[in-house]
Amino acid sequence: MRNLNIALVAVLAVSATAPAFAADRISDSDLLRASRCLGLAKAANLGAVDAKALDAFVKAQRKGRDPGLRDRSDTTEQTARSQGASANGDRKAALLAERDGACKALIENPTGA
Repeated sequence: MRNLNIALVAVLAVSATAPAFAADRISDSDLLRASRCLGLAKAANLGAVDAKALDAFVKAQRKGRDPGLRDRSDTTEQTARSQGASANGDRKAALLAERDGACKALIENPTGA
């Protein structure tokens, strides 16, 4: 009986903390979006910006995810960084607009707090 009570308490404790953890986790598509923004932020050709907070956020969000999604996140970041590194003219302007527009808030405050 004592073992049953201990097991019940453990299950209740885990189930009570699970929703709080899930609320801190962004969706898979948001992780990929953040990874793209991180790649653009790190692209030296675009005038790299300080993205330490976003980098830490993305790394934390990758933990515990499906390995395939982690790979897609890495690839998305590298692709954006590569695009930024080789961009010129209109393409560079478009990437700068994306980084300084849609990604700006995420780069400055990735947690949204």
